[in-house]
Amino acid sequence: MQNTSEASWPGQGWRVGLVFGVLVLAALACSLGTNDDPTPTPNITATPLVVTATPDALTVTPGEVIVLSPTPAPTDVAVPRTLAPPTVVNCVPQTTWPLYTVVPGDTVSLIAQRTGTTTENLAAANCLANPSLIYVGQRLYVPALPPAPTAAPPVTAAATPNPNLPIFRQGLTVQPFWLDASSRAVTYSDTVRVDAGEVLDADVVTFYVNDPAGGAAIAIGTDEDPFDGAFVDYDFPAAGSYTFQAIAANDVSQASSSAFTIRFDPNFVPAGGQPNVLAIAPYAAVNANWIILTPNTTVTLRWDDAPPGATRIDFTLTPTGGEAQTIGSDLNAADGAVITWNVPAGVLGTIHGRATMPDGSVQTSEGLNVAAAS
Repeated sequence: MQNTSEASWPGQGWRVGLVFGVLVLAALACSLGTNDDPTPTPNITATPLVVTATPDALTVTPGEVIVLSPTPAPTDVAVPRTLAPPTVVNCVPQTTWPLYTVVPGDTVSLIAQRTGTTTENLAAANCLANPSLIYVGQRLYVPALPPAPTAAPPVTAAATPNPNLPIFRQGLTVQPFWLDASSRAVTYSDTVRVDAGEVLDADVVTFYVNDPAGGAAIAIGTDEDPFDGAFVDYDFPAAGSYTFQAIAANDVSQASSSAFTIRFDPNFVPAGGQPNVLAIAPYAAVNANWIILTPNTTVTLRWDDAPPGATRIDFTLTPTGGEAQTIGSDLNAADGAVITWNVPAGVLGTIHGRATMPDGSVQTSEGLNVAAAS
C-alpha cells in the first residue's frame, strides 16, 4: 500500500516557500523600522514681513525687513506768535479814556480795581470777548491811569512787622462823591476834601495826586497834626479822572494809604436830579450862601441824598477857623438820615453829613453854611 503522508509532502512545497518569503519580508520590515538614522526634518525658512504704514491702515507684505522709526519733527515750522485776545464784534472802544499798558501779574479785575471801575465796564470799554485773556504789553483803555510806582516816596519793607509803623484806620476817600451808572466815583464839586481819617503813630501825612499829563505824582498838601484826622482840600484844575494817595511817616517808618480814583465832571447830577445837599428847617432867612437860624431853637436837619446802605450818619459842624465836632448821629439811616439840633447862640460854620459805609469808607454831603445871632 502507498504511504499517503510521504506522497503529499512534495506537493505542499509552494506553501512552505510562501511562508518563508513572508518571514523574510517581516524581518526586513523590522530592520527598516529600527534604523537609527532619523527621518530628515524639512528646512523651513521664515519669510520676513514688510510693514508699511498708510494713512488708513497697515499693509503687511512679504519681503525684506524694514525697521520703523519715528518721523522727525519738521524743522521749518514757524513758532506761532502770541495772538491778541478775541474782541466783541461791532463794539466801539472807549477811546476817550487814557491807555494803560499791561504788566506781568495784571488781570482785568486788578486793573479795574486800581483804575476805579469794574471788570465788566473795563471789558466793555476795550471790546474784550473774554476778560480772562490779556497779555503783557497789551494796551487797554482805562478811566484813569493808576499811580506810577515812583509816585510817592518809597516805603522800605521790613523783614518783620514794625510795631512803630503808622496805621491808617480807614481807606482814603475824596468828599463829596457819588457813584455813577458804572459804579465809579464821580463828583461835580470843583473843591474836594481828600480824607485819610485817623492815622495812628504818624507825625505827618502827605497827600499826592497823579499828574493828569502822565508825569509823576504831585504832592498836594501835608497834615502835620493827623491825630484828630488827616485831610487836605484840593481844587480840580480841569475835568478828568484823578487818583489820590497818602503817605504817613514818623521817626522810624512810613506807610501808604489805599488809593482812591474819582472823576471830576462839573456837569454831573446825582440820582434824583438834585445836588447832594442838606436841608434844614425852620430857618429865619437866607443871606447869599448862608442860612440864618434863630438861636436857642430846635431845627430838623435832613440829608435826603445820603448813600443807601450806610451803617451810620453823623452830622458835623465845623466852626469858621475851628475843628469839626459832631452835633448829632442817625444810627438807622435806612428810614432816612434825620436829626434834630438845638441851635446855639453865636454859631457860625459849615454843617456836613458823613455816611460811614460797611467797608469803612466815608461819604460826605455838600456843606451847609449856617449862622445864628449871639
